[in-house]
Amino acid sequence: MSMEQSKPILSVVIPVYNAEPYLQECLQSIREQTFTQWEAFLVDDGSTDGSAAVCTEAAAKDARFHVIRLENAGVSGARNAGIEAAQGKYLMFIDADDLVMPDCFRKMIDTADTYAPDLVLSGYERFRDDWKQEYRFTRYSLVLMRELQQFLMSYTEARINMFGVSIWAKLYRMDLLRKYHVRFNPEISYEEDCDFNVSYLYHTKTVAAVGDILYRYRQLDESLSKSYRKDTFRFLVHGFQRRCRILEDYGLGEFRPNAEGIFLLVIKAACIKIVKTDLPAKEKREEYRMILSFPESQAAVRYQKRPKSGLTRNIARAVRLKSPRLLACVMDIWKLTDRIVHLKNIIVDRIKNGKQTA
Repeated sequence: MSMEQSKPILSVVIPVYNAEPYLQECLQSIREQTFTQWEAFLVDDGSTDGSAAVCTEAAAKDARFHVIRLENAGVSGARNAGIEAAQGKYLMFIDADDLVMPDCFRKMIDTADTYAPDLVLSGYERFRDDWKQEYRFTRYSLVLMRELQQFLMSYTEARINMFGVSIWAKLYRMDLLRKYHVRFNPEISYEEDCDFNVSYLYHTKTVAAVGDILYRYRQLDESLSKSYRKDTFRFLVHGFQRRCRILEDYGLGEFRPNAEGIFLLVIKAACIKIVKTDLPAKEKREEYRMILSFPESQAAVRYQKRPKSGLTRNIARAVRLKSPRLLACVMDIWKLTDRIVHLKNIIVDRIKNGKQTA
């Protein structure tokens, strides 16, 4: 095999930080790809569990795996290190606890080679234990968007908003990443994927969406995307600002109210994370107060129709009134109700299992 033939076509970047329980399964899903001309960079970001050993073993068994060691540079720094090392024509990001379907690489690359878009994306599946849910950008096998505005509308529709925010289930062109030096901002440690995507989209003209489910996103309660940190919300605001700016820059400013409505759901998710923490009630109220202090929070409820969800309606009311006490009350009631429903489901399951074994 010649040097040209052996050169990888696809580079995969996998940031790894204390992912030992899921890492082996992730790497196995990569090994099982029907497309074989890939290289994968396991960027060990200072793991303190057994992840480093898993990475070392993977590289020893398969020369397509390469290990990069960092001293906890953060997920943005880890991904940047992988980008710098990449030699392929295309680039894909995979999280260390996620999985890819066996024909993921092949279908994404076939689409890229056939239609030459600047970005390829596929459907994905969120899963946890015995629960799963599928998400598709399109119900067709393939949609080619020849104007970026078609894809940017994802920022205005809740059903497909995640396709514009997330970096997984996507194929990027390395020549564009290099030419315009698109990288992750190391100062951003939350929703850094949205910031990266917007930077890339400014240099994108065409987008291809594959209807197939090719990526499996593991829903972990303890993951970074599910945990709450006190500096989180300002990063969410930053991501929202960037989405609104690119909409305006591409002549889609009239759809900003739609994007603001979606941001209300972001506020809702942040409030749920806060109420689930062990913070004292006073500190929780301060976190709610911080959320209410942003002009973007007020914009999220300014022109919105009556939300279908009772929780969303009550959060919107508290935001309009700028009342952290009311917001705390709403969330405390929701938490209590959620616990009751959870206990009810446990009891029902036990009764069903008891009948089955009787």
